Amino acid sequence: MTVQRVGANDLTILATDHGQVPMNIGAVLVFAAGRDGRQMLATLTERLCTVPRFRQRLVRFGALSGPPVWVDDPAFDPARHTTVHDLGGRDGLFDRAAEMVCRRLPDDRPLWAMHLVEGLPAGGFAVVIVLHHVVADGMGGLAVLGALADGVPLPEWTPSPTPTRRDVVRDASRRRRTAMASLGRTVRTTLSGLREMGVGAQRPARVAATSILRPTTGRRQVRVVDAALEPVVEAAHRHGVTVNDLIVTAVAGTLFDVMGARSEFPAQVVISVPVSARTSGGDLGNQVGAVPVAVTRALSVEERLAEVATQTRRAKSQQRGSSAAVLSVVFRSLAALRLGQYFINRQRLVHTFETNLRGPTQEVLMAGTPLTQIVPIAVNPGNVGVSFDVLSYAGRLTISVVADPVVVPEVQRVVHLLGRHLGELTA
Repeated sequence: MTVQRVGANDLTILATDHGQVPMNIGAVLVFAAGRDGRQMLATLTERLCTVPRFRQRLVRFGALSGPPVWVDDPAFDPARHTTVHDLGGRDGLFDRAAEMVCRRLPDDRPLWAMHLVEGLPAGGFAVVIVLHHVVADGMGGLAVLGALADGVPLPEWTPSPTPTRRDVVRDASRRRRTAMASLGRTVRTTLSGLREMGVGAQRPARVAATSILRPTTGRRQVRVVDAALEPVVEAAHRHGVTVNDLIVTAVAGTLFDVMGARSEFPAQVVISVPVSARTSGGDLGNQVGAVPVAVTRALSVEERLAEVATQTRRAKSQQRGSSAAVLSVVFRSLAALRLGQYFINRQRLVHTFETNLRGPTQEVLMAGTPLTQIVPIAVNPGNVGVSFDVLSYAGRLTISVVADPVVVPEVQRVVHLLGRHLGELTA
């Protein structure tokens, strides 16, 4: 019998999921008028349920049984995962979506929810999809969204038998033997991961203390920077850098301005940028490492951009995503000592997180209705007061600014500054 386990990176997610906000990711799908929202909800739910992971829940089998196992939920009912809301106008859509993403998903069922938000202007509506991060990372989430599009063949779902405890214990024993046999490769991956994370690089071990690094609350606000993608791509080509290098540089400039207004002038800001280790976009679970990118305040904008590009190129020359192995060991060890939440509430490794995903290049139809916008939302527990989620879709670039309103109440100013810095870099 095949036992479907969570991976090492997924264990990292579970180990850090003890803060005031859960480790959820979400996406706001905004639709033009032209179809009944409730019919859309029914159609998307039906399509989503053909993905096996969305009919499975996590089960722990006890001592000697190893990490949690994905099993088909015998009581699965899609109706337990869907809700309808009336917004009464577009104002507040993204904050309402943030509230949905910040709600902890019940662990007695598959870890997802889908919300229909009606009442947008001109008869439009939105669907908010929320997943626990253990289900998928950003790339996996995009693959899920792709399965909802018109014209994608729907696979037949066949239930899998639930493994017995004996099956699970046998599988755990086999995996331990395999791990021992591959110890040399694991050591090499760990060393590569340390290099990817910048261990040994000439930068402070701890980032500068600042007021945007404070234990966060259970609330988040979301504001969006929306821009045409083509000018950003052209500017990146002109400078010999990537689109993400431009965005990271703009984020750094924004944080320097925000902290400067608070009379805080750190020499550097450090931004955590994910690095995918995926070989296939269709796999779910988490296959991503992290690269800390340090940006220097005293440099010009052009020099900052070159500094960012140098660091990201160096990271790409390493075994990509290998830092995930290091992070997994660190966070699982902290969790075992009951120090995980203490650490992430006080970490001084990064000032913020930035993620960047490449979505479909052409407008997607779902149930015959154009999908006009996709807004990504990821919430991070711990002491990071503001983070940035980036997605390109159908010629547009969307940057979600996700902020704790207690730690960063000036979120609208953050949006203004980010738009200004991005405009300067693409001019």
